[in-house]
Amino acid sequence: MVDAELENTWNLLEKQIESGDYSGNRVYRRLDIEKESGLRLSVKSPGTARELLIQIDENDDFSFSPPEWVGMKFDIAILDVPEKRTSHISLFLEAREHERIFATVCSDIAETLSLIENPSFRTQELQSCLDRWNSFFKKIGPDGLSPERQRGLYGELAWLELLLNNDLYMAAAVESWKGCDRGYHDFEIARRVVEVKTTMTKEPRRVRINNERQLDDRGLESLHLYVLTLQKFESGGETLPDLVEKIRERLKDNVSAIAQFEKSLKKAGYLDIHAHNYTSGYVRKKQETFQINDKFPRIIELPDGVGGLSYSITISACTNFRFDIDSAVTDFSHGVIK
Repeated sequence: MVDAELENTWNLLEKQIESGDYSGNRVYRRLDIEKESGLRLSVKSPGTARELLIQIDENDDFSFSPPEWVGMKFDIAILDVPEKRTSHISLFLEAREHERIFATVCSDIAETLSLIENPSFRTQELQSCLDRWNSFFKKIGPDGLSPERQRGLYGELAWLELLLNNDLYMAAAVESWKGCDRGYHDFEIARRVVEVKTTMTKEPRRVRINNERQLDDRGLESLHLYVLTLQKFESGGETLPDLVEKIRERLKDNVSAIAQFEKSLKKAGYLDIHAHNYTSGYVRKKQETFQINDKFPRIIELPDGVGGLSYSITISACTNFRFDIDSAVTDFSHGVIK
């Protein structure tokens, strides 16, 4: 379900409201005209609030605990479709300034649920979808990525671009991206790991290590630290959306790779509706990789009861561990199926 399709239907329903050609407190239309899918788009009156209606199967003992999201709300609506007194979950737009993110959420829910053949599975998939968006809003918020998260995502995509430029099997390279899942490591495949960090040009350059597991190589085939030094410009340079589009272009003919990439982008908090906010441009001043071993400056052992550690490492203290970047890509690629 494309956002534009939802927008066109809501526009038609709004015109129907304006014409007064309706009864009750809403007008609605089945999302799939060809079949009963249990999904409807609606506009409520008064106020012309846009709405997504999701039918609840009468045999489902689904206990709905609505999440609280900025600019949109949930409710239970009783409609006489497809049968009398049928319960529906209503997700409606409360604040017009959040219309774009609302449409994106509705599009994702609709696309997810439209694939469900058995109505009894609908609420389970809906809950999974809501949990995913709940996590997104808690971590990211309705306005998109913070400047720090933008830069971090740019760094991860820069390493992914290196993998793709090394002519790796695309789907496996994209699948190796784990940072989007907020795991311990940014890239991992076959016990080969790359941790990605970005830093700015100001000396002394430092990178932030977020927990004691990030540089722990025990049980791994290899662990490398990829450090991307950036210079930021408000005008000029390569923006985060520029890099996203470049990778999309590279993957466009590989169905599984582009599908996985789009899924991972969403998990990382990147939505196209926020792209116009990401105007900062970056110039890659330096790319370095370091091999992590027993002598590398790190903290991997903590006393019992101590956790949640974060600390910084000065790049100048890591020169003895510098590793050729092409060799690091090659080492990692040994775990990727060609």
